[in-house]
Amino acid sequence: MKLSALHIYPIKSTAGIGLERAFVERAGLTFDRRFVVADATGGFMTARRHPRLLQVRATPTADGLWLSAPEMPDLRLRYGQFPPQYRSISVWRDHIDSQQCGDEADRWFSDYLGQDCRLQFFGPRSQRETDRLPHSPVAFADGYPLLLISEGSLEDLNRRCPEPVSMARFRPNLVVSGTAPFAEDGWTRIRIGALELALVKPCSRCVMTTLDPASAERHPRQEPLRTLSGYRRDADGQVNFGQNLVPLGEGVLEVGMEVEILE
Repeated sequence: MKLSALHIYPIKSTAGIGLERAFVERAGLTFDRRFVVADATGGFMTARRHPRLLQVRATPTADGLWLSAPEMPDLRLRYGQFPPQYRSISVWRDHIDSQQCGDEADRWFSDYLGQDCRLQFFGPRSQRETDRLPHSPVAFADGYPLLLISEGSLEDLNRRCPEPVSMARFRPNLVVSGTAPFAEDGWTRIRIGALELALVKPCSRCVMTTLDPASAERHPRQEPLRTLSGYRRDADGQVNFGQNLVPLGEGVLEVGMEVEILE
């Protein structure tokens, strides 16, 4: 069994960037979900309600972030130019002090989305922890630093789904090959290279999976969520696909590394 793909998501709810090699920090892949768009009240904004966010391309650079979107001028942001001010924003039930990125970034997203909003950064003073493993940090992800899905699970779904979908619908950071469908559901601890990771919770899926990551259009029949609901619903009514992970240390991951099941 091997690690077959790595992806980062620089801004919450945008398309991922494929990598051959990445450094994993305790809060996840470096650069992953360290930015978030918030509305005027400080609530986080995602493509669940604002599908156009899927068409923002956010490319990490050595000193910041490069943004582009349809019918918008490109914008380059530099960490060194971010104002020192922090502002509280909410991600689900968590309230996080996050660094402002500046008026230019705020105007860019406000113009693009057609409403007053702010771009915030998970800065040096920002803090947030996962629910199931206290003292384990996480940035602006929904709840956990990493998400893993096996290629076998997607193949099983596509055999059942009226129209095949890509792995991009589910936005995993780690994709593994060479397993039976949903083998990851039975793992609690794995090792990739020198890095150990704990699998702490199934990932419950929502309407995000019904959005085409390229066009931002919603599937008229709510696929693949409709198909998943028919055979992946748990006792609590949640539709699960993939597993949330917490790194137990730091290290480098590369595509092609062997994945060892420890528990």
